Formats: sequence, structure tokens, C-alpha cells
Amino acid sequence: MNTDDYTQTTDSIEAVRQIRQGHIDEGLAMLETSEISKTIINLTKAEVAYWREDYKNAMYYDEHSLTDDYNWGDPLAVTHHLRAYVYAAMNIGSISRAKEFLDYYIAQQHKRFTTGFMAPFNDIYKNAMRRLDSKPAKDEPVEIEIYNEGNAPSKFIFYGEDDTSSPQVAEGISRILSIMWNKVPTMPILDLYEKYAHNISLDDNHIMAARTYIKIGDTEHFEQAILRLVSNWMPSDKFEVMPMKLFVFNDVIANLTPSFKNLLLSMEKK
Repeated sequence: MNTDDYTQTTDSIEAVRQIRQGHIDEGLAMLETSEISKTIINLTKAEVAYWREDYKNAMYYDEHSLTDDYNWGDPLAVTHHLRAYVYAAMNIGSISRAKEFLDYYIAQQHKRFTTGFMAPFNDIYKNAMRRLDSKPAKDEPVEIEIYNEGNAPSKFIFYGEDDTSSPQVAEGISRILSIMWNKVPTMPILDLYEKYAHNISLDDNHIMAARTYIKIGDTEHFEQAILRLVSNWMPSDKFEVMPMKLFVFNDVIANLTPSFKNLLLSMEKK
């Protein structure tokens, strides 16, 4: 495929911007009539369809784009799409269809890449197949643990000034948080997260907070953490319209109601 097909065009840029701003149907209509490649149109339509729980069409759009040679800005993006793909297949009972596509997908990668570059694709394939068979996969996120004892997060903070409005302080706190989840008492780390959350941009901290809130049964704060993530989310690929990374976390996706997913989809994003 000619890589020129993936060059951004003025109309496609505006279409994606409209979708990210929450004008979903208007943006999709613009994208459909743009000069951009059909691969890009299908990838974008797939993301919207997953969040609308239109799983049959989401699978169709990914099946007609993931085997193309699109050069992802974020190499993990294809993994996130395939996690969503498997999730969709299991939700609508399309296991055989998904396995057939994954066999085709891995065969295409073997044609495209030499053996030395195939290890990541083989791992993606094997883990996806194991999920479809309801077996443990090797790339599942760590389980969330609740701790009541140990050093509180404050023991590791050396800021002399407690400035929750400072992005610099928040960035430092964010780095500390990112290495402390599942290692220090749960409630103090959640308190620290909440104190600086309005100024934290790192996705992983919002995800870990959300997953921890699920574990302790706090739906309200779980949703607040996800709202923060989506409102601060920065696309890693120029045509991404939603944080597909969330499909990696079964506990997160399982706790997103259809109405909340629609709210996230319609939110204004950066």
C-alpha cells in the first residue's frame, strides 16, 4: 500500500478534531468523504464503535484495517485495538470469527516481517487466542492489591512546599505515584492521588487509581478517575479518537456502563 495514502489531509484533520471534540457523527461523516485512506477511516470508525458497544461493526472495521501496513505512531495501538477486538468477540459470541481473523492477521505479519521481527506479533496472537479460549494470557495487567500496613506515601516525598496547583510538583508526585501503586498502604496513596489529581497528566496514575477504586467498591471515585484520564488524554497516534488503552484492563472496561461510555466518547478532548 502506498504510504502516501496515510498523509494527513486538511479535511481528515478537521474530521478527527470534530470527533475528539465530541461531535461524533458530524466528524465521521466528514471523515467518510475525506481524501484519507479507507484504512484510517475504518480504524477511526472501529474506535467509535467499540465505545458505542456496536461490537459487530467494530470487529468489521478492525478486520478491514489491522492487516494493512499503516505505520502506527504508537506501536502499542494495534495491541489495544486487538484487545478491544477480542473483548467484542467474547461479548457477542463471535469466537470462531475472531479466531479466523487472528489466524489471517498473524499470517499477514509473517509475510511482511522476517523471523527476527515476529516475536511481538506472535505473542499478541497467542495471548489473544488464549483469551478467546478463556485461558490466562501472559500479558494481563497485575492484579490490584489492597494494603493496610507499610510506609505511607508521604515517607517518600521531599517537597518542602505543599503546592497542589504547581504542575512541577504534580509531575514529581505523579512519578512517585507511578512506582508506588500496589506497594504502599492503599488509602494514603489514594489520598495523595486525589490531592494532586487535578494536575496529574500521566494516564497510568489515573488508571491505577480507577482500578483501586473498583477494588474497594468506590464507583463514584472510579468514574472521576476515568473522567480525568479522558479529559487529559493525549493521542499517541494522529488518527486516534479514544484512549483504546483502557481495553487492556478488564476490570475497568467491565465497570464502564453504556451511558458512561457515551459520556466519555462525547467529552471534549485535547
